[in-house]
Amino acid sequence: LDFRKLAGLTLMSYIDHHGVSVRPEAPPSELAVAVARHFEGLEVDEEVVIGGFLSRLHAGGSNNAPTEYARDTAHFDGMALPANVRKRKRSKMAARPSEQVAAKVTRTDENGSWILASVQRFYADTETYDVQDEDDTSKLIRLPWNHVMRLSTGTEGCFEKGTECMAIFPETTSFYRAVVSKHPVWKLSPGSTTPNVKELIVKFEDDEDDNGRTPHRRVPSRYVIPLPSKYFYE
Repeated sequence: LDFRKLAGLTLMSYIDHHGVSVRPEAPPSELAVAVARHFEGLEVDEEVVIGGFLSRLHAGGSNNAPTEYARDTAHFDGMALPANVRKRKRSKMAARPSEQVAAKVTRTDENGSWILASVQRFYADTETYDVQDEDDTSKLIRLPWNHVMRLSTGTEGCFEKGTECMAIFPETTSFYRAVVSKHPVWKLSPGSTTPNVKELIVKFEDDEDDNGRTPHRRVPSRYVIPLPSKYFYE
């Protein structure tokens, strides 16, 4: 398993869950090494893991069964966070009022179902958000916690060339599926010691020109987000 290929958000989730010690300014490569060393030291009871998997398989369940199984058996090491701890963690990491976020405002997963929005309030008891569409601030939209993603800071290092993602299509406020088409360029901002990526070059799905070619498009890194299945990891 090459931990260097994992998204930065996934590495940070693992580090937070297990309390792995890393430097605050550690780059993605250093995070991957820390996670790899910790993972190699874990002792896993294979019979417990296989037994849990088979019991869930025989139980069947709703369409959400795979997701719930993954959450309930996170890391397969007998130390998965209980539901109340996961809830407190989500509240701690929730987006703040006035913060721009990506918000899913439709019930389906079609392209463009995630839009740019602004958080008005987070309700810790119900784990829901009130957000406003950046294109229409006349009404509030209430959404569950897993329909809201915080935007990138450009320092996570989770968007290497070939990474599937969602990005705001130029001159819109909607996120569409895309693939990072060129290696990101890391730079140091004046007065900062933390390198970051200012923009990413992507190719959007269904964006072919008249000749059937898909153009490279520049998007500020802030407006490039992981696929939901990569972001909502516990």
